[in-house]
Amino acid sequence: MTEQAPLRSLKEGDVFNGYLLAQEVAFKTSAKGSEYLEVKLADASGDLKGFLWDLRAIEGDMDLVAPDAFLKVKGLISIYNGRTQIRLDKVRFAQDAEVGDLARFFPVSRRPLEEMEMELDERVAAIRDPWIRQLLERLLVEDSDRRAAYGRAPAAKSMHHVFLGGLLEHTLSVAAMADRACDHYPELNRDLVAAGVLLHDLGKTAELTYQRSFGYSDAGNLLGHIAMESQWINEAAATLPGFPEELRLHVLHIVLSHHGKLEYGSPVLPKTPEALLVHYLDDLDGKLEAMFRGMRDDAGEGSWTPYSRSLDRMIFKSRWPKVD
Repeated sequence: MTEQAPLRSLKEGDVFNGYLLAQEVAFKTSAKGSEYLEVKLADASGDLKGFLWDLRAIEGDMDLVAPDAFLKVKGLISIYNGRTQIRLDKVRFAQDAEVGDLARFFPVSRRPLEEMEMELDERVAAIRDPWIRQLLERLLVEDSDRRAAYGRAPAAKSMHHVFLGGLLEHTLSVAAMADRACDHYPELNRDLVAAGVLLHDLGKTAELTYQRSFGYSDAGNLLGHIAMESQWINEAAATLPGFPEELRLHVLHIVLSHHGKLEYGSPVLPKTPEALLVHYLDDLDGKLEAMFRGMRDDAGEGSWTPYSRSLDRMIFKSRWPKVD
């Protein structure tokens, strides 16, 4: 198979002719009453919106043009409102066997999985409190299925770290910031902070779906990751005879309050120093990653990115140079 150019390497005026993964598909009606196709197409480098204005250009069964399907597409790359898109001329469904190596179509963490898993194990092993260390081992080391999912899941469907391995990359980033915060504030319980960081998003391994496109599982929609990981923590603590009740409450409180506000999905506000720290570091890491990604993804020439729904603002792209 001829090697195709990654989406992120394409420039305005380029013609793309190759295979892409359809993450979202919508047949819509224009203001003039004509039907058209709007599709979110992706490969490992990223994604872009595609528009097919004449549905007669769909080859084969139109019903097969659906989310999670591979499509063979041809179209012209253009820039609209600072965002790269593709005006499609041809679209058809493609079998998995036709597209070759499926790994080419899924964005992944820039950090190698083996490296991140080694860091995770080192962080668990470094916990001095024996109860916290046993709890983390039970949840993050001994359960092979959950561990595998922890290394593969994204951190969110669309907000931040939206790539395979994004959950673990985000978690370890927060853990590194937490180390520095605990050095600065010696009153903090470092082991408790570490437990909260490593467990605060664990439920996303089951809340999200990430076999092809990123979405929500039935359990994720019905329960949410906070409820699921809280249940797992309770179940794991119950398998450790003598696990301190007060410690169980402290760990659960960090997890339950890490969204910071009731309207953001946390049933309680952060009411301990450790919970407050985990909330703000989690929020900071997610927002910074979203901001850097928005700047990288903007193909426009102006000083500002398009409006970011996840950040509720535009982003100023002009950076004052660092002094080495």
